[in-house]
Amino acid sequence: MELASLQKPCIIYNMNVATAPNQSQQILRRIKAKGGGWAFSPHDFYDLGDPRSISMALSRLTRSGKIRRVSHGIYDMPHSHPLLGQVGASMDAVIDAIGRKRNLRILPSTAAAANQLGLSTQVPSRLIYHTDGAPTRVMLGNLQIDLRRNTGRMLALAGRPSGLVAQALRDLGKDKVTSDHIQRVRAQLPVSARKQLLQDIQLVPAWMRPHFKEISRDDD
Repeated sequence: MELASLQKPCIIYNMNVATAPNQSQQILRRIKAKGGGWAFSPHDFYDLGDPRSISMALSRLTRSGKIRRVSHGIYDMPHSHPLLGQVGASMDAVIDAIGRKRNLRILPSTAAAANQLGLSTQVPSRLIYHTDGAPTRVMLGNLQIDLRRNTGRMLALAGRPSGLVAQALRDLGKDKVTSDHIQRVRAQLPVSARKQLLQDIQLVPAWMRPHFKEISRDDD
């Protein structure tokens, strides 16, 4: 009996030691499978263990330098770029990770959308996004991101290319969209995203619909 009681803690200890690396390896495999530029939170690994163990595994991977924490509860894995060297997740990827983590619909402000689609060269020190969740503020380095609650119709296009384009066109203004603007937007969107604009065309104001049709045309 005494021998069994002495052996039991040893067995539990060995199981824990074996489990931690396996979980970290599973997390790393998933991160690598997503490719460079992916941002993630513990939520993205909910199927690999309980929240506490996932958070601990991410902390270990951060301390070992395999991943890095870019904001509270948000991580990425820097990857090599042929021109820029080591780069991390984009701002868009971080916003997507926040949305998945909190189960939010998120739509960029008009200025943020115009910047993402190359219609504005200004790099603001603060970005505003609309969401159906509680207002919150996120710091990404020196960049401040404000999530503001908005339950309006515009959120119907959240998370879709059509929402991004609609917001960018709003930033330009009804009578100030040029053919050059249209070409820039087309250059930023893959064919699949451009086709999606036609599916959502009834959800945007009438003045935007001709621009949506022009952006989504088949010829390049």
